[in-house]
Amino acid sequence: MNKKITQLKNYLNNSSIITILSGAGLSTASGLPDFRTDDQGFWTKNKPVHFGEFIQSESARRKSWQNNLAIRASIKNKKPTLMHEYIVKILRKNKLNTHITQNIDGLHYLKEIESQIIELHGSVFSASCLNCFKKYDPETFYKSQVKELGSTSCSSCKSGYVKTATISFGQKLNEKYIKKATLASRRCELFICLGTSLKVSPANHFPQKAKATNANLVIINREPTPLDAIADLVIYDDLDNIYEKIK
Repeated sequence: MNKKITQLKNYLNNSSIITILSGAGLSTASGLPDFRTDDQGFWTKNKPVHFGEFIQSESARRKSWQNNLAIRASIKNKKPTLMHEYIVKILRKNKLNTHITQNIDGLHYLKEIESQIIELHGSVFSASCLNCFKKYDPETFYKSQVKELGSTSCSSCKSGYVKTATISFGQKLNEKYIKKATLASRRCELFICLGTSLKVSPANHFPQKAKATNANLVIINREPTPLDAIADLVIYDDLDNIYEKIK
């Protein structure tokens, strides 16, 4: 392990452009539920609504909004982990350093580095109309429209449905974010995967794009991933343990 930590430190110190891809493992140390293991039963109680159901059914749309409320409640009072803070430190070193995240919890977010963060799967803290794209504050919209009126319709265009900015099963990702993440993957010298299973597409394409342009690939996760064989360095450990060794 000591040799691997030394190698990791060398990569971090000698790479001018760094791109990070994070998954649920980055936030579980904050006490947030992991969708894959669901050992707290959170996702069993708040079963995600498929995008097709959201479009077709008003009751499904209301359920989706209730799920959002439950997710935001689970995040309340949670604080970023030590590794979250370390990522911020990396981003501040170079404006070309990028954090691509699959997380929707906002624990990674800071206004000053907003342009360097790519939220592939969106955020529970924003919402918009699927038709006219008018933006809404989720908490305000839920209270005034969903809870009071039982409606998820847009008050502006009258014909679209308002949805939180999280990507649902069956919903296409924002093409702009994919292009931005692809650029960040291809231009970096070091690509680090943190707490992600690398089983979800297109997120698992980005480490491969980085390798194709000769970046060093590091994977740090509690369990093996499908991309371990192409990585230059693989470490199986909790992220906060790694932080203590590289801080």
